[in-house]
Amino acid sequence: MTQNNSNNTATPRQRWALYCITKKDYRNEILSKEEAARLIKELGDPNHKKKVVKTISEELLDYLKDHIDEMYNDCLHEIGYESLVKVNNHPYYFVGMNCGITYIKYRKNNKRAQEIDEAAHKYHNNEIMNILIKKLPKKIYRELKSKGCPFEAIWNQMMNLQQSYWYTVKDFAASKGIEIKVISHID
Repeated sequence: MTQNNSNNTATPRQRWALYCITKKDYRNEILSKEEAARLIKELGDPNHKKKVVKTISEELLDYLKDHIDEMYNDCLHEIGYESLVKVNNHPYYFVGMNCGITYIKYRKNNKRAQEIDEAAHKYHNNEIMNILIKKLPKKIYRELKSKGCPFEAIWNQMMNLQQSYWYTVKDFAASKGIEIKVISHID
């Protein structure tokens, strides 16, 4: 949208002031000079309760945390599948149903989908995995590690767990009107 200040739209300075106050991009918003001035006055007033505007990355993390129990239950289910295979009298211990790769696809010119993808990758092996490790009984965590299948590896390799995570990301994106697809295949 091209800004035309002759027809009473907010000036670039007003839009910048609003961005500095709220961290929300107002460049494409339809906003009059009067509305912008009112918002700047209200939001710039220290006695006025400022609305905290979260980034899409912060919103995603909150959404993932709200759905952590579903992912945790999927982890417990996946850990419940164990097998022991002996090859040349050497035992190999396996946990889970299948190893696989899961990722999301979206139109590459969709900047919001790209932001979600980058944030989802950042949170996957940091906040979310650590929350799940804290929820996991220490006995199970130590047992998996002693058998050569640490939870960190299970979280990153088991296709069902990957799908649980990425479908939660997809649901978040859909709630924002952003279309993404989840792709999985056995590794």
